Amino acid sequence: MNKLGYLLLLALVGAADEPRALAVSSENAVPMVALTGARPASIRPVRWSVVGGRAAHDVVAGRTVPISIRADIAADWHIYSLTQKPGGPIPLTIRLFGPPDIVVRGVIKAPQPEREFDKNFGMETELYSGAPVFTIPIGIPGRAEARTRKFQIGVRYQVCSSTLCLPARLEKLDVTLRVAEHS
Repeated sequence: MNKLGYLLLLALVGAADEPRALAVSSENAVPMVALTGARPASIRPVRWSVVGGRAAHDVVAGRTVPISIRADIAADWHIYSLTQKPGGPIPLTIRLFGPPDIVVRGVIKAPQPEREFDKNFGMETELYSGAPVFTIPIGIPGRAEARTRKFQIGVRYQVCSSTLCLPARLEKLDVTLRVAEHS
């Protein structure tokens, strides 16, 4: 990553610790919103959501239910694919948090990533931009009781623009399953 990216990130982190407004003039202007009060700086170019919202997903015990999540990525930013090769940016990982009997059963379906040489990492990268959707096959054991089950889908990713990469971030999305008994 280049020095400008680090300087921009350091400026944001330092500003979060100061409970005063930043004075901006034409000499020291940086293309970002001035912070006021004790509110921390936050750059969040990616917003994750469960497709279908917070509604419970129906599944029969012993079966699999596909749950889709979407990343809404701001213009000029991108995240890296599930299959990004090591030695460069941090790849996307998706895992489950919650009861150990709720598992990923099968392969996560992802769109075909864009391939691009990234001069900051000095390697070919696989990336997503826009609003990619990932479908996770969630498995429920056959002995599961008929009831509502809650868990979280954890998404760890690194987001970059052409000049700046943010540190890897973990976000958790709440999911509810309505389990019916196996017949």
